[in-house]
Amino acid sequence: MIADPMADIGGPDPSGAGGGAGDMGSTTKEVVDPMAMAMNMQRIERIKNVMGIVSGCVAGICGLTGFSGLVCFILWHVLACTTIWAVKMNCNLSVYTRQSWFVYLTMGLQQFALSFTLFWTLFYGLVYLY
Repeated sequence: MIADPMADIGGPDPSGAGGGAGDMGSTTKEVVDPMAMAMNMQRIERIKNVMGIVSGCVAGICGLTGFSGLVCFILWHVLACTTIWAVKMNCNLSVYTRQSWFVYLTMGLQQFALSFTLFWTLFYGLVYLY
């Protein structure tokens, strides 16, 4: 995220310059760039979608059916979300998404589940039925 130097992100000036009657002293301002936030959300959604497709392929090739396929989807989804959080977000969710953990894990879950199901049935059919 790009900080705006005019927004006084780092807090008050240590030299004491610029402090007027309206200076809050210890408060800091937070600047959010809507374009950067939208780009972050698109990238997260793209990675989760690809992981849904890959996990569907894995589940189909491994021959998982029924409840075991659902468990595979949930495990891969949680693994993808935590990997994005650890690698791409440097373990700091609030800086990149402004979402709670529950919203972060469940956002777009239906879309990813549909992609998973499509590729799960496709690869299961290709490997075990033909």
